[in-house]
Amino acid sequence: MIRKNVLQWALLLSLCVFLAACSNNDSDDSSGEEESGDTQNTEETTEEGTESTESETAEETEEDSSSEETATEEDGSQESEVVHITAEQSLEDVMNELISAYEEENEGQKIDVQYGHTETLTEDLINGEDQDMDIYFSSSDEGYDSLVEAGILDQLATKYLLINEIVLVTHEDNEDITSYDTIFNNEDVTLSIVNPEESLSGSHAKTLLDAENESNNKVNNVEESEDVDAALESLSEGETDAALLLRTDISDEEGLRIVARAPRSLAEPFVYGLGLSQSVEDNSAARDFYNFLQSEEALDIFSEYGYIV
Repeated sequence: MIRKNVLQWALLLSLCVFLAACSNNDSDDSSGEEESGDTQNTEETTEEGTESTESETAEETEEDSSSEETATEEDGSQESEVVHITAEQSLEDVMNELISAYEEENEGQKIDVQYGHTETLTEDLINGEDQDMDIYFSSSDEGYDSLVEAGILDQLATKYLLINEIVLVTHEDNEDITSYDTIFNNEDVTLSIVNPEESLSGSHAKTLLDAENESNNKVNNVEESEDVDAALESLSEGETDAALLLRTDISDEEGLRIVARAPRSLAEPFVYGLGLSQSVEDNSAARDFYNFLQSEEALDIFSEYGYIV
C-alpha cells in the first residue's frame, strides 16, 4: 500500500515538472515573438523614415531645379532681341547716327543693319537670302510692290517717309558751270557720276542722261566713280567739272555748290519707303524702332542730312 502511494506521488511530481517546463517554453516563444515584432516594427519605422527623407530630398531637388529654370527663363527674357534692318546704301550715314541715338536711349538694345543697292536687296529678300529682315528701308516702289506681293512685307505698315532728288554739283570756285544746260554738248566739260550698278545716285543719274541723250543733249565726257566719296574727291580736286549726285550726298560738304536740280520732267524726286516684315509682332523691339524712325527726333536728323521730310 505504501509502495503504491509512493508511485502515485512520483507520477504526480513528474507531471508537475513536465507542466512547468511546458509553461517556460511558451513564455520564451512569446517573448521571442514580441522581440521579433518589435524588431520588425523598428525596421518598418526606419524604412518609413528613410522613404520620407528621400521624398523630402527629391521635393527639395525639384524645387531647386524649378527655381534654376525660372531664373534661367528670367535671364533669357532680359536679353534684348536683335532688330535686323535692310536699308538702301545711300541711307548709311544718317542711319548710323539714328541707330547710335536709339541704342543710347535704349540700353542693351542691338540694331543690326545691312546696306546695299535697292535692286540687290529686293532680289535677296525674294530669293530667301535675307530671312532675318525686320525692317525694310529703301527707295523703289517696284521693290516694295514685289515684296508685298511675295508676302514678305506688311502692306499696312509700308509708309513713304523721305524725299530725295538728283542735283548738279560743282566746285564753288568753278565759274564755267553756271546752269544745268552747261554740261551738254560741251567738249570742255567732264561730268562725274557714281557707278550705276552700285549706287542709287548713279542709277538715277544714268537714267537722266539716257533721257537727255534721246533729246540730243549729250555729255561728251562722263567719268564713273567707284562711290560717292570718290566722285566728291575728284570734283574737289578739279579732276572733274561737275557731278550728278543726290542732294543728301553733299549736305555736309564744304567748297561745293548746287547748280541746279534735275528737270522734274525727266527725273522726279523719289521717296524712301519704310516697311515691316509680316513676322514682326506689335510689341516687339522691331516695331519700336520702326516707330522711332518716324518720330520728330528722327525726322529732325533726316532733315539735317538734306532729306525732305
